[in-house]
Amino acid sequence: MLSLENAKDILFRNESSMLSKMVELVPLWEAGGRVLAVDISAHKNVPTFNRSRVDGYAVLSGDTCGASADNPVTLRIIDRIIAGLYSTKRLLPGTAIKVFSGAPLPLQADCIIKQEETEEIALGSDLGVIIKRPVLIGENISLKGGDISAGEFLFFRGSTLTPAHMGILATMGIDPVPVYVRPKIGIFSTGNELVDLHDRLQYGQLRSSNLYTLAEIIRQAGGIPVNLGLVRDRVDDVLEIYEKAYRLKLPVVISTGGTASGDYDVIKDALQAKKCTNLFDNSSLRPGAPFVSFLKGQLLIGLSGNPAGAIFAMLLFVFPIISRLAGTDKQLPDGRGQLTKPISHHGSQCFLWGRYEEREGVCYVTPFENHFCSVIKTHAKSNCLIEVPDGTVNFAANDIVSIKKLP
Repeated sequence: MLSLENAKDILFRNESSMLSKMVELVPLWEAGGRVLAVDISAHKNVPTFNRSRVDGYAVLSGDTCGASADNPVTLRIIDRIIAGLYSTKRLLPGTAIKVFSGAPLPLQADCIIKQEETEEIALGSDLGVIIKRPVLIGENISLKGGDISAGEFLFFRGSTLTPAHMGILATMGIDPVPVYVRPKIGIFSTGNELVDLHDRLQYGQLRSSNLYTLAEIIRQAGGIPVNLGLVRDRVDDVLEIYEKAYRLKLPVVISTGGTASGDYDVIKDALQAKKCTNLFDNSSLRPGAPFVSFLKGQLLIGLSGNPAGAIFAMLLFVFPIISRLAGTDKQLPDGRGQLTKPISHHGSQCFLWGRYEEREGVCYVTPFENHFCSVIKTHAKSNCLIEVPDGTVNFAANDIVSIKKLP
């Protein structure tokens, strides 16, 4: 029986050789939340020119030497510049140019004084500005390349585009943007007892809740779930779904249900009928050991029909695969915490629903009582999986355990 880590190694090693990431160009306007497919470096300076940080007056610093409240300097205003325009006039000694925030620095100017520190007056037929202190060279000037320098490395491939990324890409004029294609992942449920959400529920029947739970995990991993529907417990019906998934060119197809060894558990028979390459079907994961096969460029994964088993296998095995295809290479974050109550276990490695919380610098982990595979409420209360090793385990309260944090 394969350990969880060995099974994951087999899956990841084969995934990297069998499946490949796809890249597409999307308009920058639609690129938020997508994953960069290339490294990004700056191809120009930001700002591309020296500019004013404030509303004020561009002057020659030498003109303000010795200026004070008792000995102010008066300079003649020869032009004004607003953001988006520029002046061709050069500053000469005894002159100033009025500038507004974001405006290009006038020729020859080497500093800017804030408007509120000055007084504008009539100076014959012109206007003048009174300055009552020395202004230092470079004061209130944003230098060319002061924010971003041409050639500066900006973003790594695999970065998820946030508002901050979007602003910089727009500033650089990068549009469209090369991003990884969000992989379309097929998913279907098997079971004669299952009905769709909008069908009338008869006695003994269940709604197909696994489809919706697993679809959201696909989205969290960066994929797009493709609902292949509900399938009755017949091998031919399952084979039809696999053929449909092949026509749709879905890189990964996930089934939930039909993986046990009963008369109506048909997934394994369907995979054998298709003559798939079996990667493994005997991992030690409990609950929820999956079937994993490969055929014609598709990864076919059979998960348990029990909610907990399907979710555990989906999070531990499938979530990282989808994430790699989406370009993010995410896995469940590992952590460690102090148990608030004991855990006893005998058997294969397993995971338990739990909740962790940080208090005064200590991570406390509380396992939940109800761990029946068919229970769904416990999942909603949990924010982690508690890892329990194989063998006979008796963790006491306050023992340290390993956890995997849920997305």
